[in-house]
Amino acid sequence: MVHAGARPRGELRTVVFRPPRAMGVIIGGAFAAWAMSVALIAANIAWGSQPEFKTFLAWAAAAGATFLALVFVTWAIAVGTMAYVVGPEALEIRWGWRRVVVPIGSIQRLVPGRTLDPPEVHGLNWWGCHVGAADVKRVGYTLFYSTHSNPEELLYVVTDGEAYGLTVDDQAAFAEAIQARAALAPVDEQGGQRSIGVGPGALPLFRDRIALWTIGAGAALCALACGYVFTSYPGVPEVVELPFPALGGIVRVGDRSELLNIAYLAAAIYVGNVVAGAALHAVERAAGLWLFASGALLQVVLLGAALIAFANA
Repeated sequence: MVHAGARPRGELRTVVFRPPRAMGVIIGGAFAAWAMSVALIAANIAWGSQPEFKTFLAWAAAAGATFLALVFVTWAIAVGTMAYVVGPEALEIRWGWRRVVVPIGSIQRLVPGRTLDPPEVHGLNWWGCHVGAADVKRVGYTLFYSTHSNPEELLYVVTDGEAYGLTVDDQAAFAEAIQARAALAPVDEQGGQRSIGVGPGALPLFRDRIALWTIGAGAALCALACGYVFTSYPGVPEVVELPFPALGGIVRVGDRSELLNIAYLAAAIYVGNVVAGAALHAVERAAGLWLFASGALLQVVLLGAALIAFANA
């Protein structure tokens, strides 16, 4: 915590209050390590195994666990960077790539957590991390950005809109910092309370539900195509006929492993489209949506190709 101080002209410095974060980071990191361990075990099982449905499930588990590990790493970093910054005109709550700005003039009162019943926070909840919302008696709807282990560590910042549950060790210093700035806060607040993203959190993709649903649909179709290929592969003869109608009906005899290229191509196209679409979406939303949608349509085409190829094998 950085204590408040006055500049020679009477201007107040920015004060930073940091909650205890070690436990939250350790627990979040432990979850991330567990998920990555699961991913490595699943990938080790899938690697070198014969293509079949169980192998597909192992690869799917590896991909899902890797994604989960990245999510917990992001949350652990967010806990580690959590801070409450009291500026000249606003209280800024920092949580990872998110900044919640609360004008000083909108703060009505501060309520110590020891005077209220323990809250039931709905959201991210583990030891040392409580980020979510709750309906607190005598306070109302409250957003929590807290690492508290007991209600005594909580301090409720009640505004003319939402309330905020924070973990503040030195509540007297925090209250003093708020009160010192309240007298100088502008009467007409510009912008009001708001939540803004920084860094990757500022990308419009994360606020575009249509884009996210399209990415999810592409993932489901990709999994369907790959799952069908791996499930059908064991029943195909070692040597199959591979027709190429575009080349005048020429039929080539090849190894059945070539049919697996359909699944590999589906996965590569999906990943490539998501990466390229995310970059394009930041510049032009319509172009990014088109790329996400075209990637999903290509999965349908590859699924159809797999159905035809295995039917003729």
